Amino acid sequence: MKGPFIVFEGLDGAGTTTQLGLLQAWIERTYGRRVYATREPSGGPVGALLQQALRRRVTLDAKTLALLFAADRIDHLNTEVLDRLDAGIPVLCDRYYLSSYAYQLRDLPNRIEWLESLNAEAVRPDLTLLVDAPAEVCMERILASRWTTELFEETERLRAVRENYLALAQQRMSKQEKIDIIDGNRLPETVHTDICERVRPLFK
Repeated sequence: MKGPFIVFEGLDGAGTTTQLGLLQAWIERTYGRRVYATREPSGGPVGALLQQALRRRVTLDAKTLALLFAADRIDHLNTEVLDRLDAGIPVLCDRYYLSSYAYQLRDLPNRIEWLESLNAEAVRPDLTLLVDAPAEVCMERILASRWTTELFEETERLRAVRENYLALAQQRMSKQEKIDIIDGNRLPETVHTDICERVRPLFK
């Protein structure tokens, strides 16, 4: 039996990384299952270049970023994710293709079909958890937690990305993709409890 593939999505500052860590610990404690946690951009060679771009160490145009994110995704799947899923190991991933679409459509409007074609080989998650919080809240959390901001991290841009996330989620849910929108503007413990209830059916 394949392991479940669970993806966390949301704005920078929404709490996806915190919630992934809490869920990993809960699954391991509750079900005695070893869990593999990972993220995108990955730690691979393409992911390393993307990390430099996000930190503004290198400058890449929007189309090049889209191509690199898709390339990193396929490399990530092939080197870290698919073999573990096949071995029955649950995989939790912080960001996946929905984040690419939500962020890249800000600079590549009306190019969703092209973006989807780049990611056509990416396997569909069993569950996507979209942790939603207002852009202003996310920006406050970002500024409170670190000294510098990354590419895309400014309030107006985050507002546009949030709108993209919610619209994309509704569109894909209508196509039978399993996406749950989680209110991330609550205490982390409350969000975690909500997420556990959404995940529980995957382990029956």
